[in-house]
Amino acid sequence: MEKGVLQIIKEMVIKTITEQFEQSEVYGEEVPQKGNKNCFGVTVKSVEQKPLLKGRREQWITINVEYRNDEEKRAKTESTKKAEILYDVLSLIGEGKDKFFAVKMQHKMTEKGFQFEVVYYVQIIPVVTERKMERLEHNGSKVVGY
Repeated sequence: MEKGVLQIIKEMVIKTITEQFEQSEVYGEEVPQKGNKNCFGVTVKSVEQKPLLKGRREQWITINVEYRNDEEKRAKTESTKKAEILYDVLSLIGEGKDKFFAVKMQHKMTEKGFQFEVVYYVQIIPVVTERKMERLEHNGSKVVGY
């Protein structure tokens, strides 16, 4: 079974954060209550979808990245630096044919770090395979199938 666009984007965001912040732990969901100091949580906040012509759809996928630094000192300046880096690294994620551009990004500072929100725009085009006419056998005689 192929992965959906939503899962691909979430995995790419996690991979990008993991590569950029090697010292930090990255959770594929919200940061647990007793989460490590200096860690990230990546969740899908929302998916808005609109149908287009010929079975196409457009989607706005909003990913929420929470950064938590439980060390009281330096938390604010460290969080601000990490938020600035995220603006750069999450603006374009992926490689090869699977590249996604962020259309909107914002963050807000929290007591222990920040909440970062990034929106990716995706247009989904269905793959249509045309079935050619084939020969069918019915009671021993060949018939053209539809």
